[in-house]
Amino acid sequence: MSARTLPPPLPPVCLTRTYLSRGVKGGTVIAEDVLDPEIHRRRLLDPDAYRQQVSPCRRCGGAILHAHCFRQRQLRPARSESEPTVVVAIRLYRCASRSCGAVFTVLPAFVARHLWRAWETVTAVTRRGLPAPKTTKRRWLARLSSDARQLVETFTSAAEQRVRDVLSKAHAPTRHDFLDALEPVVGRPLLALVAAWIHRLSAGLRLM
Repeated sequence: MSARTLPPPLPPVCLTRTYLSRGVKGGTVIAEDVLDPEIHRRRLLDPDAYRQQVSPCRRCGGAILHAHCFRQRQLRPARSESEPTVVVAIRLYRCASRSCGAVFTVLPAFVARHLWRAWETVTAVTRRGLPAPKTTKRRWLARLSSDARQLVETFTSAAEQRVRDVLSKAHAPTRHDFLDALEPVVGRPLLALVAAWIHRLSAGLRLM
């Protein structure tokens, strides 16, 4: 059997487990409309600016969520010698209900969840061939070359009709193919928008 006809490898487990399957109490919520660092900086000045992303509480339905604290995310460049690391503040909210207490992280869409990079950097490396550390680039490309069945099924069952129509006609065995099929519908920045959409449809699932 030719290697071309073999099915793509399964993605690593870290990409496929939902919050529901892990019993996550709060978790990350992605602010899909925040694709620019300057917009994010302005929203951080007002505790209410991101509160609408998590209110009412997604765990218990409670109406009050307190601006809890900030955490720092380091966004590394593609190559350490090219540019300095950028530090981004991320706001957390906590449900006021004593019986709940869920904590939610509101992540701007331009930040790649769990990858320590901005999606712009990940896109440049994986879609445009920008140089990066060999192990990092190999890992990212391997993830995008892995099986996309779970993502296709999630979008087919829960996304809007125009997206379902596109995927029904596309051959998308890998995550690369999945992105290629969605690009005409989603537009730019492709990876950031698709990753946010995946997380909205099934919280915890990851593109890569």
